[in-house]
Amino acid sequence: MKKLLFTMSIVLGLYADTSVSVLDATIKDKAIGGVEVTFQKEGQSSIKTKTDSKGVATLPTPFGDDSANVIMILKKDGYASMAVKCPCDGFVYAMSPVLENLDSLRVVLQWDDQPKDMDLHAYFEGSHIFFRQKDGDAANLDVDDTDGFGPETITIKKRKNGQKYVFFVHNFSSWAKEIRDGGGKYTLPLDKLKNVKVYVYIGSSLVRTYNMPQIPNGLQNARIWVPFYIDEEGKIIDKNIIIDDDDPRAGDNFGPDLEKIIAKNFNLTYKRTISQADKKRAKAINNEGERAYHAKDYERAISLYMDSIELNPNDGQTYSNLGLAYQKAGKLAEANWANRKAIELASGANANVIKASSYYNIARIYEQKGEYENALQNFQNAQAHKQNEVYTNAIKRMEEKLH
Repeated sequence: MKKLLFTMSIVLGLYADTSVSVLDATIKDKAIGGVEVTFQKEGQSSIKTKTDSKGVATLPTPFGDDSANVIMILKKDGYASMAVKCPCDGFVYAMSPVLENLDSLRVVLQWDDQPKDMDLHAYFEGSHIFFRQKDGDAANLDVDDTDGFGPETITIKKRKNGQKYVFFVHNFSSWAKEIRDGGGKYTLPLDKLKNVKVYVYIGSSLVRTYNMPQIPNGLQNARIWVPFYIDEEGKIIDKNIIIDDDDPRAGDNFGPDLEKIIAKNFNLTYKRTISQADKKRAKAINNEGERAYHAKDYERAISLYMDSIELNPNDGQTYSNLGLAYQKAGKLAEANWANRKAIELASGANANVIKASSYYNIARIYEQKGEYENALQNFQNAQAHKQNEVYTNAIKRMEEKLH
């Protein structure tokens, strides 16, 4: 199911068709028919089509180009919607079935036709999930791919409190001649690696998209990319670092060797520079989101807050706003994710207030779902950051439920 039925037919003598293929992220080579595919470009009317029984959608190249100015949106009942920046032509996209548990998470790796074999890994206490070990504690590798595009998919069925989950991508093909010359230097064009992406799904939503950063100069075996990890409280922490893997293929224990290399380099950081113009634009979009929220247009508010975060992912207040919008929209797992990001990023004079209210919102969601131990812990965390009679009463309420 790679680059399915891509045709280069000419439309009106000017533009070729755009063809995309859509698969289920959790079942090997399962095509999804009936996916609504919408192309949008600012200032112009959107155009729509649907995938056929083979999961393929073909239509005249939108707006005369297939560039980052165009956004493609994929929608189908039972799956999380996707919105991706083009170019999209000839690519395979994997959609995630909706996750039901508050602490479930799905990670999907996708890339271009080269390199052929990239591997998605996750390791945590007692488990290392990858192509040689597909099952672990409440986690599994759903799909492994070895001939380009992906997907490679790992699902955490229920995250365990107190455990750190590290996700990374290993460029397995980089040992092969396809991207290395005789001296061990990379020969694969960097524009291919720019299309390596990791998508993170929670509930019914795509909450994060990571793009592989440029390989730093001087790394001869730069085969590991760590886009993020999940900390002991469940916060998704951006990492986005590239690591020299020291050629662990020569070792006896492929998985543990990689874990040791990552642990040795985990202090590396990747800082994204955010311009003042982007911060200003993000603030304006956040304010627009607040207006939509107060008008009870929660889906629009969510979309605007996410747009703001894309411009400035370091604003804890926007994540706090997003958490409230998700909660009002009934997307509780997503609300927990956003509230945890607000906790992570809270700073300044109001940091404790943001943290306390975010922990409280998380606790209320767990209480609503009858998960009283998790609710109690988060009510206690709220109280630790700000004394409040509401938090005190909630702690007593949970203690009564548990005894």
